[in-house]
Amino acid sequence: MSSIIKESLKTSGVNYIGIVLGAIFTLYLTPKYLPTEFNGLYRLLLEYSAIAAVYFHFGMPAIINKYYHKVHYEGANSKGFDFFVFIFPLLVIAIFVFLLYFFKSQFVTLISSEKDSEIIANYIVFIVPLILCNVYFFIFEAYSAMLGNITVINFFKNIVLKIFNILSVFVYFFSRDFSLVMMLITAGYLISIICVYIYVLKLKKFEIDLRPSLSFLKENKLVKDFVQFVMFLSLSNLSFFLLSKIDIFFVGKFTDLSNLAYYTTATYFVTLLLVPYSAVLNISFPKIAKTYVTGNMDELKSLITNNAMYGLVLAVYIFIIIWSNLDAIYTFIPNGELYKAGKYIFLILSIGKLIDISIGSLGQLITISKWYMLTLYSSIAISIISVLLGYYLTSTFGILGASTSLSLCLLLSVLVQLYIAKRKIGVFPYSKKIVVIIFIIPLIIGGCMLVDQFVSNIMISSLLKISAATILYFYIVCKFRVSDDIIYIIDRGYRMLLKNK
Repeated sequence: MSSIIKESLKTSGVNYIGIVLGAIFTLYLTPKYLPTEFNGLYRLLLEYSAIAAVYFHFGMPAIINKYYHKVHYEGANSKGFDFFVFIFPLLVIAIFVFLLYFFKSQFVTLISSEKDSEIIANYIVFIVPLILCNVYFFIFEAYSAMLGNITVINFFKNIVLKIFNILSVFVYFFSRDFSLVMMLITAGYLISIICVYIYVLKLKKFEIDLRPSLSFLKENKLVKDFVQFVMFLSLSNLSFFLLSKIDIFFVGKFTDLSNLAYYTTATYFVTLLLVPYSAVLNISFPKIAKTYVTGNMDELKSLITNNAMYGLVLAVYIFIIIWSNLDAIYTFIPNGELYKAGKYIFLILSIGKLIDISIGSLGQLITISKWYMLTLYSSIAISIISVLLGYYLTSTFGILGASTSLSLCLLLSVLVQLYIAKRKIGVFPYSKKIVVIIFIIPLIIGGCMLVDQFVSNIMISSLLKISAATILYFYIVCKFRVSDDIIYIIDRGYRMLLKNK
């Protein structure tokens, strides 16, 4: 089993612990103890701070991925690299704070419906420290990935912050003061980012140099390439928002905070599909970059294909388990009859995400190749489509329209990336084995529907469906050798179980 999969398993383990905590928070505590408008407001502030962070880090994670190796591992001059990566985002955030202070009402009007503008205006100030912390989580995660360990970063992002989320609901239960909730969440972010910074310092052997300098650009003859890449990132970050988060913007604008609560609860289930996929992406990027630079195409193709199949196999399994038991899940969520409005949101978004997951690390590869500008041009075009489509479908069909527009744009984006990778780089992530995955989905979901017809007890039905689906799914995966990494993990787990017995 490759080092990428080993590290991704550790990261996924941390992530799944965070998922359990997130489930307690998202599926039980907030629906039970937070009014839907405060639940929606909570999600809006967290979502928008994460979205804004993608702009305000100004592409620093991608810059780290592309240039860290060149200025640190080839005897090159690295002076000023840490300064640029760590300090430049602060200038961007300072500009945002200035604009928010003088144009607060216009900003609130932009992101909210008229009905909810007053309540959002009262709490919008909390978005600033949340953006700051999210920016540096991105940066520290990129540094940690380059240094071979992202588990600690993920521990703070997915466990520590979730604990603060849970505590915040109890604070609201006893105080009925939403300001205290946001103060606690903000404190949790600030404490976590300080701890993560200390950890990155340790990884770099306390050699982070923040003295003002840009010598690494001139000495390594990177000025022209660097400026061009930064301009590319500035535009591509806009495309990222329009392709991945425009649905949240339109739901908040054209519906209300209650609908946003239902929508984001559904998107929580979708994030579960991304856990193994995200872990592989974070760990594999440095190795993919190095393999591409050295020109080892056979290893590169193998990495891309293996990553894609590993992430897709696990994501499809999670999708089958959730979808076949989603009605049961909503019965256990407080006020589940209200939140069930997001059931088909999960289905529509999952289809788009599974298609996106199926290409694995292809997007990362294109970003570091000489063809990265092609993705910019296509992203701008798709972004315009996403705005027009999202505006029309959300204003006409509400939250179902928002999810549909996002999935359609993801499909279009994937098709463009496949074309660029195949025609320009000579890499294609799919093998014939993907047909097996496509066949499995309706087969197992159909079987689960039959179980529902014959077993009326929700708990017994869910246990039967989960057990039967798991056994049948992984039997087929192993039988047809869909993913060697999955087969290795299952075999290793089986041997360890026998050894313990």
